[in-house]
Amino acid sequence: MRSTSRPAAYAALVTTSALWGSNAVVARGLLDSMSAAQLTFGRWLVVLLGLAPFAWSERQAILRALRKDPRAYALLALLGFAPQTLVVYTALSHTTAVVIGLLNSTIPVLIVAIAAVWYARRPRALEGAGLAVSSVGVLTILSHGDFVNLLALRFNAADLLAFLSMLIWALYTLQLARRPRDLSLPAFIFLCALMGEIAVTPVALFDVLRNGPAPLGARSIIGVTYIGLMPSLAAALLYAFGVARLGAVRAGIFTHLVPVFSAVFATTYLGERLHAFHAVGFMLVAGGAILCCLAPAAMLPSRATARADAATS
Repeated sequence: MRSTSRPAAYAALVTTSALWGSNAVVARGLLDSMSAAQLTFGRWLVVLLGLAPFAWSERQAILRALRKDPRAYALLALLGFAPQTLVVYTALSHTTAVVIGLLNSTIPVLIVAIAAVWYARRPRALEGAGLAVSSVGVLTILSHGDFVNLLALRFNAADLLAFLSMLIWALYTLQLARRPRDLSLPAFIFLCALMGEIAVTPVALFDVLRNGPAPLGARSIIGVTYIGLMPSLAAALLYAFGVARLGAVRAGIFTHLVPVFSAVFATTYLGERLHAFHAVGFMLVAGGAILCCLAPAAMLPSRATARADAATS
């Protein structure tokens, strides 16, 4: 089963990266008129509404799963859903997209490092080589082809907050491989999204009382709906699908594609020019991701992903 589903998992993770890349462009525009808390609440409300018809048919299974292992679902909800989104959007409100893109590229490194320390998983040679190649590709894009430009970057408190959000997502990726298998993916996403939304609701209500509700024009409604349905709902389902079949480490490598897609979308929708360094960076990132996925039989999974693969086989 795993061998036949591997190409589908790769396609799912590439699509996930593209959706996350579009999220940065759309969210940056929405944050000019909406607070991070209200945008977070609206984003995950759309997810819950989109999943409600499917979750309703599994309502009894959801209740049983929650009674059986509430801590596991609560941890996943805190790490990968609305609370993590709130941290990202708060940082995005006060820093640049370039810095966010640079920090986003640390996720695969963090996953490998945490897996090595926490799960005693030694990185394989091809993983290390692919990670290095794709990192160079990301830096090529972010530096506009001149690595000296990286020296001009300045980090502030918001940048550190953004880095914290990347660390949280790395932890979520590893924990996702160990998620309970009592629910289907849509039901699992609904339950965690609901728990995460409950966690951020007091923050959103306080923001509304303090600053007033955000204006809801057609642009805001379309933007929030898109972020909720595509970079949130669709991406969450696709990412969980990919992690379950490839393991957390290899799935995390595909995060390096996010800055690439962000550059493409910024060129298309924000009028920025596409340069030769974009093409070079994309080839390096894609090549590194492919290198990480070669010889899968020789790249043993961590204890966490081994348990997940056993559960899905």
